[in-house]
Amino acid sequence: MPNPPPIDDAPAYVARRDRAIRFDVIVAVVLATLLSTCWAITDWHRVGQLILPDADDMMRLAQVRDWLNGQGFNDWTQYRMAPPLGAPMHWSRLNDFGIAGIILAATPLVGRHGAELTAVLLYPALLFACNIFLSARIARRLWGNEAAVVAAILADLAYPGITLFIPGRIDHHALQIVIIEIIILVMMRRPSIGSGVVAGLAVAASLVIGLETAPQVAILVATLALFWVVSGERERRRLAGFAAALAATTGVFLVAMRPGYWSPALCDAFTPASATGTLAVAAALGALAAATPWLRTWPSRIVVGGVLGTLALGGTLAAYPGCLTGPYGMVDPFLRAAFLPHIDEANSIFAQATFARTLSIGGLLLAGCIASAWMVARTPKRWAVMMPLVGVIGVSALVSLSQARGTYIGAPTVIPVLAGLILAARRRTTWSTPALIGAWLVSAGITYAEAPVIAVRVLNPGVRIPPATTPQILCNTGDAWAQVDRYPPGVVMAPTNMASYLIGATHLSTVGAGYHRNNRGNMAMYRYFLSRPDRSATIARAWNVTYVAFCPGDFSEIDVTHSYPNSLATMLQTGRAPPGFVRLPLHGARLRLYRIR
Repeated sequence: MPNPPPIDDAPAYVARRDRAIRFDVIVAVVLATLLSTCWAITDWHRVGQLILPDADDMMRLAQVRDWLNGQGFNDWTQYRMAPPLGAPMHWSRLNDFGIAGIILAATPLVGRHGAELTAVLLYPALLFACNIFLSARIARRLWGNEAAVVAAILADLAYPGITLFIPGRIDHHALQIVIIEIIILVMMRRPSIGSGVVAGLAVAASLVIGLETAPQVAILVATLALFWVVSGERERRRLAGFAAALAATTGVFLVAMRPGYWSPALCDAFTPASATGTLAVAAALGALAAATPWLRTWPSRIVVGGVLGTLALGGTLAAYPGCLTGPYGMVDPFLRAAFLPHIDEANSIFAQATFARTLSIGGLLLAGCIASAWMVARTPKRWAVMMPLVGVIGVSALVSLSQARGTYIGAPTVIPVLAGLILAARRRTTWSTPALIGAWLVSAGITYAEAPVIAVRVLNPGVRIPPATTPQILCNTGDAWAQVDRYPPGVVMAPTNMASYLIGATHLSTVGAGYHRNNRGNMAMYRYFLSRPDRSATIARAWNVTYVAFCPGDFSEIDVTHSYPNSLATMLQTGRAPPGFVRLPLHGARLRLYRIR
């Protein structure tokens, strides 16, 4: 470890550090503003109407509106989904603070619509600037000052991670990326009680926002424990600060943000199981920090740490056995077979429709894994600095083998490592230019998205590559939802891929929606569309359905025309409608809307 600077040089060191931070902030803000503006202009025909890129963004906007319109802070129910009782959501309010704060601040200046538009543009742009800034800071920590700009540029190209920062992406994934990067950065620094407190607070926040990052959080906590095993007394204060902050922050969330739907059977978000597990781990780590003076050898620390860790996690699983079946244990078996496998982000990167799709979302993470191995082999003595970052990259890669959402965290976190690869290529004395070009191409995530397209155009110049489309994309064009919103209020029976848009873009309600806690409504929706029209009518009366929405291609993922040839969905797919269905005019839209007489 390098010696601390002399006392006389300390002010100069602080000044250099502050200048570097200011420089990184400026670069991050400029790049985030430039790209966010370009993205907003490109997609203004949609985002300008508050038609957001993803169904979860639309539902998030609806949740924030409900809160601002008077729904209880601890009531996370979406009452326009499966009405009249509604369906409980598994989303925390923590991500809503930023969106709601922007709306409240901007409403007196530009009105409510303008304020909502400001929020969906500004919130992801601010998080994007944080992502770029943190990438630059981590790269500086790894490779020195010259890596900062390289990392900032690569962060702008880190597909698919950058798709979570485009205008309108107000769901919680972008915030979780930033929080994981904060934890990595503070854990790369010298151990102190302050770095432990920051890491503990961030871990608690991440787990309350959502459990998608639980694998990355687990490896970071394990890394902190490993530091303590190796260094003992030197890591004691950081471990104590982490444990105290983790317990205190989780306790505050329990008091202030515990949702009304608080079932011990759930293990999919901020629930009794996750809160208990977090507090148990915090208690175990606090006990280890307190016992450090008596655990003078690393074998003794491994034994005691292993015992306490096993008790904390094993006790939680014993108290909440539902966690053994995963977050979807309470979902109906039919939905687990017909609905969940067709959520792209919940499937392996190798289960994507085409190899080009697999390459586009997994290529950058693979390059980062290889570069991480190169980095560790090149400078093994700096393992303590590299371990938090490499651990997150490795775990994200493993997660992506079963769920493609692992690339959401993996793609942004490989950027600092790949910045070092580019610097190494630039320093080559022979073949420096080809090596540098190759390093940039390998390190730019957008390369993997565009390479298949370029290859097809070069090899088959006359072939036209159609844009990737889904029924949801096809039916979201133009002002379809504005036209739907003009019809009187009522309950719509609609497939899950458009339900969030019905809730977020209109004043109508819907029975089913793509959220696993809406078990009752989702089963009713599938039974409705997959039954014969006479049976469907009974289901419609039970739910007081006024409208039916359908888009050509709906239910194609389960091959509805062959699997359910006599169903209502097959009839609508072929352009026919049963008696009592009156098609309502939607000019220039592929979406079909029927009123039931």
